[in-house]
Amino acid sequence: MRVFQEVQKFNQIWLQILLLSVAGITIGGMLWAYPNVAEEDKTTFFATSIPAALITIAITAGMYMVQLRTRIDETGIHFGFWPFQRELKTVAWHEIDRCYVRQYRPLTEFGGWGYKYSMSGRGKVYNTKGNMGIQIVFKNEQKILVGTQKPDEAIKIIERFTKNNLL
Repeated sequence: MRVFQEVQKFNQIWLQILLLSVAGITIGGMLWAYPNVAEEDKTTFFATSIPAALITIAITAGMYMVQLRTRIDETGIHFGFWPFQRELKTVAWHEIDRCYVRQYRPLTEFGGWGYKYSMSGRGKVYNTKGNMGIQIVFKNEQKILVGTQKPDEAIKIIERFTKNNLL
């Protein structure tokens, strides 16, 4: 039995620079401003700046933790964003009308990366980066696109299961 597995992260260099810059500016600004805060204003300063710093750190750390997990096996295609989806969403082979790997335009088709829904009938997308995805078309014509950085491997495993008349 052959299984396709992939784990992707939001680890683009531009995103890392952006997140670390925001965190650095927030925390750096707080440290820079602290010596100039009057003694009677320190409580207000801490009450406003510490939550802002904690939220910034949490968002930055959270972006490093989020993973798009994909698995294709004999039961179907499983995918989801961990830790938001502890259990992967499963699409069984018998629910699928068509399944193939395709190139897509993340910004124009779905408005970017992440979990998105297209208002123009392209369905849902789960992606982290790039422009290749596993297109799933259900028997009821609904669509889901799952981004992949391993399109050649995905094609091989999809062909293996679709040639065995599982669709």
